[in-house]
Amino acid sequence: MLDGAKTGKTLLQDKYSQDRNNETYGTRYTPPWKEIDRDYNAVQPTSSILLSRQDPRPFVMDVLCEATEYHKDDCLRRLEERFNSLPKVKDIDLITPWEDAEARTNEMLSSPEDNIRIIGEAHKSAMNAIKAHVVRVYDFSAERLSSMRNVGTRASTGGVGVGVGVGTSRGSKSGKRGRGGADFSHRGIESRQDILRRVSREFVDGPPKEESFVFSQKEVARLRASYAYVYDWAKRGGGTRFPWNVALDELGEIKLRAHKYFKPISRGFYEKMSIRKV
Repeated sequence: MLDGAKTGKTLLQDKYSQDRNNETYGTRYTPPWKEIDRDYNAVQPTSSILLSRQDPRPFVMDVLCEATEYHKDDCLRRLEERFNSLPKVKDIDLITPWEDAEARTNEMLSSPEDNIRIIGEAHKSAMNAIKAHVVRVYDFSAERLSSMRNVGTRASTGGVGVGVGVGTSRGSKSGKRGRGGADFSHRGIESRQDILRRVSREFVDGPPKEESFVFSQKEVARLRASYAYVYDWAKRGGGTRFPWNVALDELGEIKLRAHKYFKPISRGFYEKMSIRKV
C-alpha cells in the first residue's frame, strides 16, 4: 500500500506476487496493439519478439508525427521563400580589412623610398598567396559538397538516406528538394561534419608561412577570412555558406571590433556561461 509507512499495513507477499503476475491487469498484461505473434515467435529465437498492432485505427503518435512533419516542411518552405526574396547586402565591415590592406600595400608601392617599396612588394606577394589559398580552398569545398550531393542523389534513388525535403507533399519521404537531388543539409550529421572539418583544416593550414611571413598569424587569419567573404561575393554574388563554414569566428570578431560592442572571454568561462538543454 502506498501509505503503508504511515498506517503500518503491508501487503502479503503471496498476494502481491499473485496480483503482479496476473495476465489481466498485472505486469504480464499486454496491450492489444502490442500483442505478440506467438506463431511467429515459435520458430524464432527467444530474444526475437515481433510486436504488431491489431487495432485497425491509426495510432495517435503516427498522426502527431505526420502532422508535425507536414507543418515543419511548410514552415521551412515559407522561411526559404522569405529569405530568398530579401535583397543581398554586402557587409562593408567584413570587406574592410582586406580593402585596407590593399590600400596600404598600394601606398607603399607608390612610395618614392626604395625600402618602403620593397616592403610593399613583400606585402603584395603575401596577399597574393592568401588570395591563391582562399581560391583553392573555395574550389576544394565546392568539389566536396558537389560530390556529396551526387552521392545523396544516387542513395535516395535506392532507398538509402531518405528524408523529408523542404516543400514536399504531405507524407512524401523522397528526400528530394524542388531544385532536384538531395541537398547537403539532408545528409547524415557525421558525413556533413567530416566534410566541413576537412575543408576547415585546409583553410586554416594556409598559406605557407614562408609566403606570408610579413604578416603575423593573427593578421593572416584576419585577411584570410575577409578575403573569403570578398571572393564569395565576387564569385557567387555572396550568400553562400563558404566564408562562414571556414572562418565564422574571425568574421564574427571582425564585425564586433568594427562596432566596439563586444567583451572577450576565455573558452573555459564561456563554457560555464552557456545554458545546456535538459
